[in-house]
Amino acid sequence: MAALLTKPEYIALIISVLAICVNVYISYKNRKHALAKEEYFKLQQVVEKIIAKLLIINNHQEKLKIYIEYAHKASQSNNSVFIDSNDTLNKSHFDKEGEEVTALIDIYFGDIGSDWNFCLDKMSALYTQVFILSKKLEEKSKIDWKPIVDNFNKIILELSNRPQEVADKLKIELKQFKKENLL
Repeated sequence: MAALLTKPEYIALIISVLAICVNVYISYKNRKHALAKEEYFKLQQVVEKIIAKLLIINNHQEKLKIYIEYAHKASQSNNSVFIDSNDTLNKSHFDKEGEEVTALIDIYFGDIGSDWNFCLDKMSALYTQVFILSKKLEEKSKIDWKPIVDNFNKIILELSNRPQEVADKLKIELKQFKKENLL
């Protein structure tokens, strides 16, 4: 065996085999890193889509607050008419891609699914309340504002910063993924 190691062709063969092994190892590491990077960017797009939907929830929450405020002011004044120039009851922008975002949350972030459902339930309750109020305004019915405003404020407080908390959780999970797989 020692005589084989002294021949140049065997030494060259051993060096070639080692070089191939090192090359395979480096290729494996590069491929693994490239796949992790690809997965990270895919996950980042998912997080961005979910956060965009959470921002839409915040936006619609504000629109509903404004609707209640202006409707109340208009009803207190004898000669003013309330016109919803924000098109508050149009939920098409709110509902757009809602099922896709829910599916993405279930697939990638199952642990925030209950928070997401909570946000949707509260927004549904707010929309229902504003819809009922709008019908009363159309019919020019007498409106008892205290229970409406109290219930609306209760729901708003329950929802409050929950969308932002969900967005923060998503950002933390994305950073954790990056830390574990790319750094």
